[in-house]
Amino acid sequence: MIKNLSLKIKILLGYIVIILITIGVALWSISNFMTLNEAIHDIMVENYRSVIAAEKMVESLERQDSAELIFSFGQKDKALNIFQENQMQFMKYLSRAEDNITIPEEEKIINNINEGYQAYLDKFWNLRQLANQNEIQKVQDYYLEESMPQFEKVKNETRKLLMVNQEHMKESQQKANNNASQAIYSTIVFSVLAVILAIVLGIYISNLIIRPTKRLTEIVKEVADGDLEQLIEVDTKDEIGELAAEFNSMTQRLREYEEMNVSKLIAEKNKSEGIVKSISSPLLVTDDENKILLINPRAEKLFKLEEENVLGNHFLETIKEERIFNLIAETLNSGSEQSGKDSRVIKFEQKNKELYFRVSTTPVKDKSGDTKLVVTLLDDITHLKEVDEMKSEFVSMVSHEFRTPLTSMNMGISMLLEGNIGEVNDNQQELLEVAKEDCERLNNLVDDLLDLSKIESGEINLEFDNIQVEKIFKASIKPFVDQAKNKGVELVADDVDDLAVHADLNKITWVITNLIGNALRYTQSGDQIKLSAEKKGHKVHISVTDTGEGIPKEYQHKIFDKFMRVGGDKDKDTGSGLGLAISKEMIEAHGGRIWVESEVGEGTRFTFTLKLPK
Repeated sequence: MIKNLSLKIKILLGYIVIILITIGVALWSISNFMTLNEAIHDIMVENYRSVIAAEKMVESLERQDSAELIFSFGQKDKALNIFQENQMQFMKYLSRAEDNITIPEEEKIINNINEGYQAYLDKFWNLRQLANQNEIQKVQDYYLEESMPQFEKVKNETRKLLMVNQEHMKESQQKANNNASQAIYSTIVFSVLAVILAIVLGIYISNLIIRPTKRLTEIVKEVADGDLEQLIEVDTKDEIGELAAEFNSMTQRLREYEEMNVSKLIAEKNKSEGIVKSISSPLLVTDDENKILLINPRAEKLFKLEEENVLGNHFLETIKEERIFNLIAETLNSGSEQSGKDSRVIKFEQKNKELYFRVSTTPVKDKSGDTKLVVTLLDDITHLKEVDEMKSEFVSMVSHEFRTPLTSMNMGISMLLEGNIGEVNDNQQELLEVAKEDCERLNNLVDDLLDLSKIESGEINLEFDNIQVEKIFKASIKPFVDQAKNKGVELVADDVDDLAVHADLNKITWVITNLIGNALRYTQSGDQIKLSAEKKGHKVHISVTDTGEGIPKEYQHKIFDKFMRVGGDKDKDTGSGLGLAISKEMIEAHGGRIWVESEVGEGTRFTFTLKLPK
């Protein structure tokens, strides 16, 4: 008869019986709890607050004592903050104790604490005065002879308050324990009988439900493993029986769907693999565990491996290129596409030839936005590198050829201006001065081109040493003090304490002076230029920040390019457009990097990194 009942009715019958049993146990327990409540209330209300207040006062006193010890070692600011913070804490809990006097002897103890603590504060004031005079030995002697004994006195009174309340709580607790014991014994007997009855009924009801459910679960697991031939046989007519019938129908439809779609999935897989293999640049696909899933023939040739030997293996097990792995890991962690950065250009040597590839990594995400795959493409830029080297060589050659005639022109114009050859009139004087300025500008351009050529070719000589950042800042600011003052621009440097870097003093000073010069060019009276530095990890970040015009977004990504000038022709007569390009090369020669952050109308910050001292 019960088998023909619905699952809902079976469960409902079981719950009704259990509810009735629970109500009986609850009524009996409520009666006992009401008896216990009065005793517990006495403990909690009368004494608990005073106990907590006393414990907190002891804790605050000990921390204030620790603050005095810190004072004795000269750390005044830190010690004062700790002392004042815990003074407020002590007074807070002393006030609570005064508001909760429930035992006759409490009032006298609290008065003693109050008087003793005021004396303790007076002694701390004297200790602080000695500390301000930098008399460390006197501070230590005063602490041992005056402050510490007073601290112990107040602490003992506070512990006395704690003990009085604890003793009173024990007496109240004993009373509550006696009542609780009686309630426990009676509740246990009633509860055991109720539990036995509930267990018997629960086993009976659950067996009616669990047997067919367990069989259904076993079949579902087998179907989940791919065995779609399984059928469920359940003889009940409840909801589980209906579920079994629907499940059998579902597996039948799944069998039909699987047979229809397997061929389509195989075709799509082959098409995807065909696209990957047809790409002329080296390409590989890794999963979220950095295991290789796909690799095309061009990548096989570059890394000298075969696809069947690497699929499913970790990237570093088969491809010993930690630089590429770090880029893949960066994309996997950030979930964003990365490409086109100079730091992603990697050099390979094959058959006595240098090959250059720009690495692009693209994440493939699932519906929830988690990165599941990373597609890595190596774009061959060897030809571009060769063209760039040819361009640098050409610029270097032309610059050398320009130097001699420019020197002669500059010397000749100087002789004319000085009147060594003959007197010149005012118009001639003006034309000669313009010509001299143009010669000097061309000469500076040639110097910049030669410096850039040396850096790019690796010929520049870097004299590394451990240098204080403060020394670099002073050397960088010195040439601009008068210029900034005349323009009404505040030129400041943060206090960098003992921060130091491993670098070439002259080269890094040149970089910072170039950044300061650029900042002065785009600031007005009332603006500020600030130099700052901070240690982050194993690097030191040095920044030059101004509150000037700012750099438009469209220029920021190419600000370090050669001959780049912000704002078109606006500053064409003020520089060669090579300063930031040279700065970038110098910083990279130091093993660091440089970048810009700017908002139009709010100012600009240039930041670069250098290594810590060795």
